[in-house]
Amino acid sequence: MDKLNILVVEDDPMIAESLQEMLELLGHNVLRVAESGEEAVLQLCEQEPDLILLDIQLKGKMDGVEVAKLVRTKYNIPFIFTTAYADGPTIERAKAEGPFGYIVKPYGVKDIMAAIEVAMSNYRLFKELNGNTPAAPMALNDHLYIKVDQRLLKVKMTEILYIEAKGDYVLFKTKDESLIVYSTLKNVVSKLSEIHFMQVHRSFVVNLNSIDDIEETSLSIGKKVIPISRSNRQALLARINTL
Repeated sequence: MDKLNILVVEDDPMIAESLQEMLELLGHNVLRVAESGEEAVLQLCEQEPDLILLDIQLKGKMDGVEVAKLVRTKYNIPFIFTTAYADGPTIERAKAEGPFGYIVKPYGVKDIMAAIEVAMSNYRLFKELNGNTPAAPMALNDHLYIKVDQRLLKVKMTEILYIEAKGDYVLFKTKDESLIVYSTLKNVVSKLSEIHFMQVHRSFVVNLNSIDDIEETSLSIGKKVIPISRSNRQALLARINTL
């Protein structure tokens, strides 16, 4: 099996350490061990793993099923539930989120290896059957959760005027504030609604509803003048209503 980058979500330090050792023994890389659902969400905002091993019972406001619901609707990442709770109601609640596997504690290296192989095989089959279509991006909702100073800030899509790439960071500009996020513009674009946003330059994505005027090589949003790439100008004009 190929080496996978795995996110472990487990609030018991001893179990997490043991699981990490088993995964590394199998040749995989553990990106991070998240001890809560909130910490797992923050990690997903920074870097998407190939697979998530997700405990159902977690500290904090989000349990594993709630994290799974976010993963299923916002990301295209397979996940396996790991839990000591295997009662009927728990299994039914977990099944509703479409996991690619389920491991009951205590487990060993062979259990982990088999679960991962089955999960990744099911995931590849799922992509083939669905035309390799990714899961719905975060932008299909009316908001984004933007990581700012170790917290997730909820920002409405309609409030985002434009987004600008600044090296290893991205600036989200709203009417009232500027938010700096450690990310790439490519990653941000994958989360946005194609209906409302468009990349007009290698460094800029704009909210089409926020454009005030368009010139030959630039557009304006408020006092901000944003360049338009030659290759994007016709596509931009085709996206807006003109007389």
